[in-house]
Amino acid sequence: MKRIPPLIIVFAVCFLVGYLGSTLVTGKDRNTGIIANLLRDSRKKNILLIGVDARHPREPSRSDTIMVAFCNPQAKRVDLLSVPRDTRVLIAGDERHRKINHAMAEGGPQLLRTTVEELLNTKVDGWIAIDFQGFAQVIDTLGGITIDVEERMYYPPEGIDLRPGIQRLNGKDALAYVRYRSDGLGDIGRIERQQKFMHALAKEMLSARGLLKSPALLGEIQGQVDTNLSKDELLGLVKAYIDFDNVTLNTHTLPGEPHMIGGGSYWIADRQKTRILLNTIQQAK
Repeated sequence: MKRIPPLIIVFAVCFLVGYLGSTLVTGKDRNTGIIANLLRDSRKKNILLIGVDARHPREPSRSDTIMVAFCNPQAKRVDLLSVPRDTRVLIAGDERHRKINHAMAEGGPQLLRTTVEELLNTKVDGWIAIDFQGFAQVIDTLGGITIDVEERMYYPPEGIDLRPGIQRLNGKDALAYVRYRSDGLGDIGRIERQQKFMHALAKEMLSARGLLKSPALLGEIQGQVDTNLSKDELLGLVKAYIDFDNVTLNTHTLPGEPHMIGGGSYWIADRQKTRILLNTIQQAK
């Protein structure tokens, strides 16, 4: 897989499940018995969303972006927890602490899943990763995203050249916006922009413009997603997204602070604050 921005991962999950839900409620596949059961499935699920930094096919790659989607159908709520890629953890099989983004390169999505479970002390039901290549195309198919760029963003090595102000970003510039890190805040600043972009993307998807482009968008997403979830498990999330207007999207960042250790910059998770945050998320009704 190739280097990807994270927001398209969540976009793919929400849109794919939402599309399946609308298909089901309009009568298609009406005779498939399993669908009725899946639509009644209101169990919570925690899904790991992964973006990787591979530049060439099949090369070992670290996770550039890590999010956990806490899906709570009963509460009509989705909580997205961003885990900074520099979070200091002990990866299974290692004798020393390292940055969490190394887990993907060493053992793929499953090792990253296990590492996240240990970090959060929370079960992760499955994982989804998506290739970066379709990001700009999907945004262009949507017709762009309107967002208020906070400041001048200029970093030629990555092709980033944005000016401040409210504007409609095409796919290339949207990619630049979610990748920019040179604001003095590093990954934490980027996570804040990613979460802001997420809300803008959700708003765009709910607009008449977004809905009219649904078939084309689905085509862009197909073939981009890699997951260990079965079709039935994905369909089991439909109930959470059938009525987009009633779904609350909350974004969070793993509580902690940056520290320099042994010459390296790490994000040190605050275990107590993390436990309180997860309890709040998991007990929501």
